[in-house]
Amino acid sequence: MEHGTAQGTTATARTTPTGGALPTARLWETALDAVLRGDGLRLVAQPIVDIAHARVGGYELLARFDGPPHTSPDVWFTEARLRDLDGPLTVRVLAELHQLRTGLPPGTFCTVNVEPHLLARADVRDALLGSGRLDGVVVELTEHVEAGDHLVLADALDAVRGAGGLVAMDDAGQGHSGLARMIEIRPDLIKLDRALVAGIDQDPVQKAVVELVGDLAGRLDAWVLAEGVETDGELAALIRMGVPLVQGWAVGRPAPGWPDLADGPRGVILEAHARVQFGDNVLSLARAAQVHPYDAPGGLAGLGSVRLDRRGHAAVVVVTDPAGRLHEVPAMTVAPSSAPADVLRRAMARPSAWRLAPVVCTDVNGAVVGLVEVHDLVDRVLAGPPG
Repeated sequence: MEHGTAQGTTATARTTPTGGALPTARLWETALDAVLRGDGLRLVAQPIVDIAHARVGGYELLARFDGPPHTSPDVWFTEARLRDLDGPLTVRVLAELHQLRTGLPPGTFCTVNVEPHLLARADVRDALLGSGRLDGVVVELTEHVEAGDHLVLADALDAVRGAGGLVAMDDAGQGHSGLARMIEIRPDLIKLDRALVAGIDQDPVQKAVVELVGDLAGRLDAWVLAEGVETDGELAALIRMGVPLVQGWAVGRPAPGWPDLADGPRGVILEAHARVQFGDNVLSLARAAQVHPYDAPGGLAGLGSVRLDRRGHAAVVVVTDPAGRLHEVPAMTVAPSSAPADVLRRAMARPSAWRLAPVVCTDVNGAVVGLVEVHDLVDRVLAGPPG
């Protein structure tokens, strides 16, 4: 969601000290100049909840402007864009990001919105990448302006990932163009469009679309995040569907600092867990894994070991062929809350050479939780859910 919104506010013209009306254009120019000089902009954090563990897994950092004008953040960014100031304004947001993320709670991540076309600007790229590594940072691509040169965007995203950051795509599920962009970008995190979330507990067609997006996300080794969750019914429906991450007023509103998950939403999540027999997930089948960094010395690690890439994410799993020789094959990663039947279907869709390779279960930050053997998935699916 772009930069956050404030409900129920509109832009209004102010008056000069002499009582005359200050033209709206001059008001915006004065206000934006003040923000670009470092006054009147702050970031608040909205919790992103890790459903499997009923805890905050990350935060979306949203811009707030003190004003005047007293209006929503999306209006501020629109006015900046009209004056070709959206690049400098994004630079200010990124400066706030780097200052805030030094206090990010352990085991969590933070997301920040960036328009794709702005990543072609040297000042924006320097503001994003010039402060060192981006571990724990997710760059969320919004697209209210055409992305422009796709090769330049791909280069920028490679630089983000090379620095340890992740890439999220906003408003997934918006027709063919959204799906095509998803395939092109190969995001690490896919945010469901609010239109797919609103009233999902009442609409089986919406559920089917979300399941399709979730299946595509699984094949991309991406996480799905449902944003704009506003009711307990929507939250419970998403939990039943196995969506691993949720965000919205039902679980936490934007606030200064790093807000925790309140007892009320946590209770709703735990109750929903019990109702859908949350034990029927791949986490219950996972076993401990030997994990090796990408630069570990020596040859192949032992059978069933996981080797990480430079970002610390699972890259390959060591398996054996019929002759007993060891090989490294691409790791298939899944969320702990994934249903065994869904994971088994994905595993069987892999090339035959590594169809039976163990599946890697990872947490919301990409850390390896354990390995799940395909034969255990088969046994669980044939036996049915535990009861």
